[in-house]
Amino acid sequence: MSSMILVTGGAGYIGSHTVLALKQAGYSVVVLDNLVYGHQDLVNTVLQVEFVPGDIGDRALLDQVFARYPIQAVIHFAAYAYVGESVSDPAKYYRNNVVGTLTLLEAMVQAGVNNMVFSSTCATYRVPKQVPIPEDHPRIRLIPTGLPS
Repeated sequence: MSSMILVTGGAGYIGSHTVLALKQAGYSVVVLDNLVYGHQDLVNTVLQVEFVPGDIGDRALLDQVFARYPIQAVIHFAAYAYVGESVSDPAKYYRNNVVGTLTLLEAMVQAGVNNMVFSSTCATYRVPKQVPIPEDHPRIRLIPTGLPS
């Protein structure tokens, strides 16, 4: 079995496009997605890659995935990203985005996987001045004025 890239959230919009690009570049891919915002039919019909239904907060499942597949790197798109929902349900976002990501990182360390691409959100840019958004684009200040940054 060849080495693989694990794409968490690979059944979602950005994740699925990344999976397609990885496949076109010759990589083997396994997708882990809890399908809260992803689409299993997309994985089955379009992506046609290994699919593991599950959550990044499930350490036992992550350990099984890292034991079963020769994963060399993780591309992490499984964070929730809806700003309005994050305000109305911050605990959901904390559990998934913080605790879930920490669980994923711990499983990676245990498995000896040291390579990760972590996706952030473009919401920090508000309405962009140009598209595509460059790395040096001005961002909104997320820490209230008067507090150390």
